[in-house]
Amino acid sequence: MCHDAAALIALFILGLAAQAVAIPETPTRSFWLAATYEFLATSAFEPSSRHGFGVRGEYEFHLSPRFNLGLPLAYRMYPGEQVTQQLGYGVTLKHFFSSNWATADGVYPFVDYGLLVQQSFIQGREGSAVSHDTRLGGGVVLQSAPFSLFCDLAAHYSRLSFFDRESRAIPYVEVGAGWLFAF
Repeated sequence: MCHDAAALIALFILGLAAQAVAIPETPTRSFWLAATYEFLATSAFEPSSRHGFGVRGEYEFHLSPRFNLGLPLAYRMYPGEQVTQQLGYGVTLKHFFSSNWATADGVYPFVDYGLLVQQSFIQGREGSAVSHDTRLGGGVVLQSAPFSLFCDLAAHYSRLSFFDRESRAIPYVEVGAGWLFAF
């Protein structure tokens, strides 16, 4: 009888241990890396192209299972007769509609908002110009262990006093697609 009770207790403890191993730990951080395409709604950087290409990385803190605070860093280039390059950075807030987005396979939509800063560099011009950048976007995480992919679409509004040019609005649309690493 004593052996049966000991075996039962051992099986119970092993079952608890197996359950603890099977439940994925909830990540507290993530890193997002994306290739980006930007389309300017104005000719603000003429003779540069209205079409920009770049890369964006973002380190995010998971404040809750559905809410992230991110620190993005982006580089983009607008080719053309005179190349314009931009460096963007700031803070974003991202809201998910499911708390399982980082732990379970599936398709998970999100919305995000960002307050950013841009530094613009124009070929043949010394120095840089600084502008604010407000981002409002949304996207989807495609989670399939062990890979996590995402794509997003965002509208940006910037206002820039650019060297010897008048202050002007620079609205643009950004599309991104890339990889997500939650840890």
